Amino acid sequence: MDNVFLGGIIGPLLLIMGLSHLLYAKVWVKLMKDMAQNHTATFIGMALALILGLAIIQVHNVWEWSVNVIITIFGWGAFIKGLFYFLAPGAWIKSSIKTLAKPEFIMACGVITAVLGGWMSYLVYLA
Repeated sequence: MDNVFLGGIIGPLLLIMGLSHLLYAKVWVKLMKDMAQNHTATFIGMALALILGLAIIQVHNVWEWSVNVIITIFGWGAFIKGLFYFLAPGAWIKSSIKTLAKPEFIMACGVITAVLGGWMSYLVYLA
């Protein structure tokens, strides 16, 4: 699978998610706190993360410094996130979600995610 195809999907996704984290940090904090209570929604999200991560790793596990490494890291990150949810004890998951559900953390993640997504989108669509 071509890095332009995956980058063309992942880049805008990261840019949009990052901007959403920056613009609506309080909403994301509430969503994360709700996730700690509602395991059904979290289960579905983590199952999708696991599947998406495995699919990207299967077709694009490239460790060369370019847009390729961001795609690979995205795939591995999604896989590890899903794996953690399915294998970690429930108390760890609740504790992790509660620890990360802070506006400062959401904003920092938003900056990093938006910059990576913007850079990847630029490389795929404009460069």
